[in-house]
Amino acid sequence: MARKKTAKNQYTVTQVGYCVGGDTVKAREMARRAGRLRSDIWNKYGSLQAWGISHQKLYKAFQETNPPSFYKISQKQWQKTFERVIDDIHASQEAAKSIVIKKIYRKFRPEKDFHGKELEDTSFRKELLESLDTLEWMDYPLIHRWMRDAYHRGHTYVNNQICIGVDNGATIKRISRNLVKVTTQGEKIKSRKYEQLSLFFKVGRTTPKGLFQIIFDDFNNEVRLHYPKVLDKESSVKKGSCGLDKGYTEAFTDSNCLTYGEGIGKVMQTSVSKRHQRGKSRNKLYQIAKKKGNDKIFRSNLTKKRHNRREKRKKETLNTKIRAGINKFFDHYNHAITEDLSFVVKNKKQSKKVNRNLAEWCKGTLQKSLDEIATRRNCQVSVVNAAYTSQVDSRYGVLLGTRKGDQFFTFDGEVLSADGNAARNIEARLTDAKIPRYLKSIEVRKVLIKRTVSFLRERGYYLKDAINFGWFNSKHLKGITLEKAMALE
Repeated sequence: MARKKTAKNQYTVTQVGYCVGGDTVKAREMARRAGRLRSDIWNKYGSLQAWGISHQKLYKAFQETNPPSFYKISQKQWQKTFERVIDDIHASQEAAKSIVIKKIYRKFRPEKDFHGKELEDTSFRKELLESLDTLEWMDYPLIHRWMRDAYHRGHTYVNNQICIGVDNGATIKRISRNLVKVTTQGEKIKSRKYEQLSLFFKVGRTTPKGLFQIIFDDFNNEVRLHYPKVLDKESSVKKGSCGLDKGYTEAFTDSNCLTYGEGIGKVMQTSVSKRHQRGKSRNKLYQIAKKKGNDKIFRSNLTKKRHNRREKRKKETLNTKIRAGINKFFDHYNHAITEDLSFVVKNKKQSKKVNRNLAEWCKGTLQKSLDEIATRRNCQVSVVNAAYTSQVDSRYGVLLGTRKGDQFFTFDGEVLSADGNAARNIEARLTDAKIPRYLKSIEVRKVLIKRTVSFLRERGYYLKDAINFGWFNSKHLKGITLEKAMALE
């Protein structure tokens, strides 16, 4: 069944309801049976068997070998579980395809005409992109190797979910103002007749509709109901675009040096230091318990219940600060221009303390929250190349000056806000045709060095003079000789 399309002025969110009673033990057993089905589907189609093939075409073939009676669940629950798992497999394949697409755009670049416009017919790019929709990419050795690195066949051990819908074997009835009764099918009694299992959930005033999931969280000893809700988008009052630099001490800084989401750095830093000290103490206690063979220490002193509660409070605090800051930004602008930080920095040695702090940085939460709130408020988010945005002088767009902490010292003695300077560079990247989003950082550096050399020549200086004066950092010439850099003009 195709997913129902949402209107342009609407968006879908996931609501959560919590169980307060019912046949939870029997429903948990049905989730375990559905987990065995989920595992078998992943084992068969988790490689390349379902690549580019919809679940409608795979449905009958799998049902012949793995019927619902084999798992002792109803036909409708079997069907919805199968559809959901195939969709999950396709999602993991799309994630791998996005990685390969980036590499194709970087590797196969078309030629340009006299006016600088790309000629798509001169590149092999289009044919390679079309091959990713089917298994034709296996005929290209380079693409095949990239795909092997990006996509790995999957397995699953998830056995705590029941996938069902209101129109497919489940009924929802409102009991009180905040309580609903969800009835789903359980054990088979006789032909085409199943035991009815009832669970009661607190969901507020909204009555769940459509497809939903019942999730059994054994770790927190709770049962949740996840269901979709369609909301209307808010109309954007303000207009205009602005660059946003993602930070550690605060969530964002815009092109006007205004900050949003202050205080997240203090929250993350406190969490890192406490977790580091607690980890060292736990390791000492673990060695003592292991040496003495004391099981009581493992049960009473080496659990993670308190740690998980603290982590949950920390994430809630960060989400509150970040989302409040983003809403404040969209009160003044309807277009956010931000940097793409989805890359992984390799072969860079740093101290353990720096690594701990960077591992705590919630840059994924920043981008996710920005996209979600922009969708809800009918605003736009553009993502640009992040290479060297914090090291370029935003006034001239050249690699002159030095960043130290929260300040950027320009070559002519002016001191700028480092985050505000980066935000202005990010805003300028949106219209910079020579630095597209997926351009490699090495190529970005060459473009910036070329602009820097031209900028210095206009003022009667050479790149060597800028290095001697301390305007230009010689580390930018890594892998490039001074003569080649000067010839880039």
